[in-house]
Amino acid sequence: MVGDPGEDEIKGSRVLESLLAALARWPDVGRQPRVGIERWNTFTAHEVKAYHDVGISAIQAAAGWRSVSDQVRELGLLGFEPAVPTLIGLWEECPVQPVAVAAAHALFAIGTAEAREVLRRGIHDQDHLGRFMALKVMFSDDGTAWDNAGHLFSGECLATAAGLTAAAEALALLSPRSFSRSGPEWYSDELRDLVSQDHRWLDLCVALRDHEVLGRSARQVLRYADPAVTGPALDAAGARRAAQATTPAARPLRPGDLVARYQDGDHRGVWRDLGAVAHLDERWRAEAEQVAALTMERVRRNAASLTAALRARGWPVSAEQALPGPTADVEDRLRQLEQITGSAVPPAPAAFWRIVGTIDLVPRDTWEAPFPPGVPEQLTVADPLEIIDLGTGWSSVEQWQRGSAKLHPEIAGPLAIIIAADYLHKADISGGAPYSVWLPHAGADPLVREEEHGLTFTDYLRSAFAGKGFLRLDRQDEWVAHGVTRDQLAELTGWLDSVEYEHLDF
Repeated sequence: MVGDPGEDEIKGSRVLESLLAALARWPDVGRQPRVGIERWNTFTAHEVKAYHDVGISAIQAAAGWRSVSDQVRELGLLGFEPAVPTLIGLWEECPVQPVAVAAAHALFAIGTAEAREVLRRGIHDQDHLGRFMALKVMFSDDGTAWDNAGHLFSGECLATAAGLTAAAEALALLSPRSFSRSGPEWYSDELRDLVSQDHRWLDLCVALRDHEVLGRSARQVLRYADPAVTGPALDAAGARRAAQATTPAARPLRPGDLVARYQDGDHRGVWRDLGAVAHLDERWRAEAEQVAALTMERVRRNAASLTAALRARGWPVSAEQALPGPTADVEDRLRQLEQITGSAVPPAPAAFWRIVGTIDLVPRDTWEAPFPPGVPEQLTVADPLEIIDLGTGWSSVEQWQRGSAKLHPEIAGPLAIIIAADYLHKADISGGAPYSVWLPHAGADPLVREEEHGLTFTDYLRSAFAGKGFLRLDRQDEWVAHGVTRDQLAELTGWLDSVEYEHLDF
């Protein structure tokens, strides 16, 4: 219930006066301007830590910050417009996060043009709340949601990391925010029905359903939109896909040409040429499969040599764990994957599973036991190499089948078959999504997904062997920022230098 305007004005003045007095007693809290995604992505690990440390120190120094947050929220509930300049200052520079959060919500509640414009500018903030509040303004501005937020999906916006992040979060507002026993729940009825009410959002989500970054968000919107609306649009999109499914003409290829070049030592050149072919026709696939087999034979020899060298220096994995060999059912699994996805498994991972089977250098036996003396324990978070066999990763196939059984084929999405735990889980730290490859993939060498380097499967293996079994040796600045000393890094480097193995290029 809205109070008497005169009473609200008086109360707002009192609350603002009290707030300003409280802020005046925070001389040592300092300021922390908001940071955009593009700038944030240039920060070193030390700069990231320093930024977070400012917020930690501020909340420790800010006496009575809970009371200040309450006063900020009250100004929003009162709709007290004279507080807007103060609230803007808190939102844009206050390092005490709960106070800045309260200021953002208060600005939205007051809703003056100035307040909304300030929030709208946060669309490319590094902080999620900044982006959320900007989108909240855009989707509640006068005019249509498309007129206010459609620009986020322009080619110019989607060409940047910040733009992709904003677009993904805009799409997320059109799908359920949570699920309860009564079913999915949206942020608002207007957002729930937007795809049904405005064909431009429907066309956008259909067009983005296969996008590398935005596809998952777009499919989630389509999944929960009215099927009477999405069904015909997806049927039409599927028909267009089928009509365009003819294999693009690749450059002429003489049988045996790539194999001969590979055997002559042009290993990377051959894989570059294979990587340039998005859709393998019958001739290219036959050649790619032979090259992949030759490659994975060399990978197997590298893995055996490296495992022996690591174990000789005390790395705590057994030979049986590290290289158990291919599983007996690998051919059956590969055939099942082809039937499930409607496409042959890409030659690179298929050859790995046939010839190598598994590589597992993760020291899981040390999770509940001391680490071996003289072996740098920091290497547990350096992402030791792991590629699991198809049988071990088959739960991801079964999960995909269950999840896609009732979905329109055009929004089922790729089958993300797990190939390894992420680097934090490998160190027995709660982490992120596992590494995977997406199927179907019409080329020879799919990307390893969820892994930060963005490498193809073959390049991922190359990187691991170049790092003597570790993929995050390029992140040592993070370790130093979180307490690893230079002496410890020197010890780690010396230990790695002592690991010598016969490396075969592949």
